[in-house]
Amino acid sequence: MRDFKKQGGFTGIAASTRVRLARNIKGYPYRGLTADQYKQIAGKIWDALQTAPAIAPSFTMTEIRPKSAEGAALVEKHLISPELAQSGGWLIASTDGGVAIMVGEEDHMRLQVMGSGLCPKECMEEARRLAALIESQVPMDFDENLGYLTACPSNLGTGLRASVMLHLPMMSAAGRIQGVISAAGRQGFTVRGAYGEGSQAVGGFFQISNQVTLGVSEDTIIGKLVALTTEVIENEKKLREQVRSQNELQLTDRIYRAAGTLKTARLIETNEAIDCLSNVLIGLSMGYLSGVSPTAVCEVEQAIRPAVLGGQPQERDKKRADMLREMAKQLQISE
Repeated sequence: MRDFKKQGGFTGIAASTRVRLARNIKGYPYRGLTADQYKQIAGKIWDALQTAPAIAPSFTMTEIRPKSAEGAALVEKHLISPELAQSGGWLIASTDGGVAIMVGEEDHMRLQVMGSGLCPKECMEEARRLAALIESQVPMDFDENLGYLTACPSNLGTGLRASVMLHLPMMSAAGRIQGVISAAGRQGFTVRGAYGEGSQAVGGFFQISNQVTLGVSEDTIIGKLVALTTEVIENEKKLREQVRSQNELQLTDRIYRAAGTLKTARLIETNEAIDCLSNVLIGLSMGYLSGVSPTAVCEVEQAIRPAVLGGQPQERDKKRADMLREMAKQLQISE
């Protein structure tokens, strides 16, 4: 099986990266498609992937039923959008979760490549390769002047949305996020919660993504995203060191209490768990904790979401606590 999930740096602060390309297939309307037409489109994309024997076995195709529990779980795993979960459609995904191709969202096809840490360039390269493979078999709507044609004008041109998920608890606590939002907006980027537009930031997790797709190249968008997120990461690091110098006792107390909760809890709700994981991430990146990688913490943060766990609330709280205790066994306090 081919490994599609990319690995990047700054994993203590840059939790993950996603690159998404919007495309529409020639000969199909942009609105009002039938379920059969979406099935046809999914089949065409699937058949295109099957022409590459080196990667074909790495993919599976799943029908997403509208408003299903399975769809909600895939949203929390960042494999599909809330819109696709609501309306239904198809998902073609790599077995490692690094690639997800949505069929039936606002555009016919939305191809996304995901990675851990800060890796927009690597994700972009993979997305280009896959998009080129599919387009060699399935013609897409393209205009010489406008670029790729999309259902919404905001995606015209490259059809690219590139984003990085950042863990910014110190900037959030210090009231600096509005400054990040303003700076990002001046450069054609937006700052949102962990699940995109309309979502709330929990545990200090924020998503920075581009807003401009027309009149700029893919490389320009990716380069600006890397520069912006690197600057934000450095500012978060400076704030952490400032807090260390001013009130290390309070900082370490918060980190060690969070680690203790994860090691011992038998029942824990989602928000409390995410807050604890947030503090553990701070401890790992600042050297107060060791034994677990930041990547593993970010992965478990996704795995403990309610729709992923399923079941009744108390059952979920127990299952969540069990998973967190297992992960936290390896946590070591570095005093």
